[in-house]
Amino acid sequence: MDSFDEASRVFLDWLKRSGAEISPKIELKDLRNHQAGRGVVATQNIAEDEVLFRIPRSAILSVENSILSSEIPKATFDALGPWLSLILAMLYEYFNSDASNWAPYFRVLPDEFNTLMFWSEDELAQLQASAVVHKIGRQSADENFKNELIPVIKEFAQLIFAGDERAQERAAEMESEAGMLLMHKMGSLIMAYAFDVEPAQSHKEIDEEGYASEDEDEALPKGMVPMADMLNADADRNNARLFYEEESLSMKALKPIQAGEEIFNDYGPLPRSDLLRRYGYITDNYSQYDVVEIPFDLVAQTASAANVYSEARLEYLDEQDLIETGYDVCASEPFTFQESVSPELVVVVETLLLDNDEFERLKRKGKLPKPEKVTAKGAEFLHRLVQVRLQQYATTLDEDLSTSNGASLSGEAMSKERRYTIARQVRIGEKKLLKQAEQALEQLGRDLVTANGSAKRPAEDEEAGQGKKQRAR
Repeated sequence: MDSFDEASRVFLDWLKRSGAEISPKIELKDLRNHQAGRGVVATQNIAEDEVLFRIPRSAILSVENSILSSEIPKATFDALGPWLSLILAMLYEYFNSDASNWAPYFRVLPDEFNTLMFWSEDELAQLQASAVVHKIGRQSADENFKNELIPVIKEFAQLIFAGDERAQERAAEMESEAGMLLMHKMGSLIMAYAFDVEPAQSHKEIDEEGYASEDEDEALPKGMVPMADMLNADADRNNARLFYEEESLSMKALKPIQAGEEIFNDYGPLPRSDLLRRYGYITDNYSQYDVVEIPFDLVAQTASAANVYSEARLEYLDEQDLIETGYDVCASEPFTFQESVSPELVVVVETLLLDNDEFERLKRKGKLPKPEKVTAKGAEFLHRLVQVRLQQYATTLDEDLSTSNGASLSGEAMSKERRYTIARQVRIGEKKLLKQAEQALEQLGRDLVTANGSAKRPAEDEEAGQGKKQRAR
């Protein structure tokens, strides 16, 4: 048995000793030849709703379960927040090596990552104008490590590096390149594998429709759930889901699974750019969720060039929560303007294009143009905006398509050639969306001119109530 399989065996033995129940109908399998690391595969037919495995809450690698939580004041963890707190707990367990309860678990977690955090400058440049480059957050993570996490490590060095006479020196060494890299690796493990762990007794306030607020979801503690994170994800073949119970977390089959089939979780509707940023790979069946962002700065620049830029109108739009850092153009099948182009962007553009009297009239009523009532001038402006966005990419869609022929995502996972190919696929997806938007807006503009004979806006029926319109997805 090679070291990879031996690590899997030791991990499963540890998990069972920790109280986990694992169905005899599944196995942890080596899928490295499919660029998938470890995965979970059915060895027998599995029925819908059947429990695949049940993990006790005590086996979750979390702040709550770490000895560190009883040694460091709760206020310190609260100040760090869910992410940095879990990084701190993971560092503590990692430094304790074999003495840590989670040592067998750490040995099946990856030590190398293909996420954008670890790409070189020339590799990131292959993403060209994709907005995902600005979402990597390495600089802000470095600042959080230096300003928030490392001071705590230094303060509690004797606890974190227990029994090491060099504890204070090791804490200071966390500021080194190697120390920062280790913290980034822990953060990447959390990004790729951690779950938002709902407490056994939820105290979240639920609205009348049964939903908690986004703020409350973001405040949930994060935890590494052994075995649950061994499942690979697939948007089309998702056949399992994690359920929260009072004493445990259970992975159950969402549909019948045949012997030999891989068991898949699902990341939700993530565009391939975010799939790459968070998990370090892409797959074609997530192209249905692709998104390209139109930065607000580009909207402002295009408005200035068209002589319709207005600070007063932008201020009013900001009061109505319409000013965002960027606006999405998302995939739809078939592609339609109404389904794919951000309604918030349409409202911003149409507000900038209003004549002064109409703007003042709407403002007095606290109202906005309706996103579904696009004018010919609005379609023309949006068409130009999309064209300018396309020009921000260093190559054209046709050039990318011609160089992608025969390109494969197989081969060495961390190779530069493979990363270049992945980046090209991401930017091709974004450019295809922009091209579809360009064509749809060009047609919409022609239709509106034909139907109306002009871009004049009717006075009364173009109004909408205050606030954002949620995009249909």
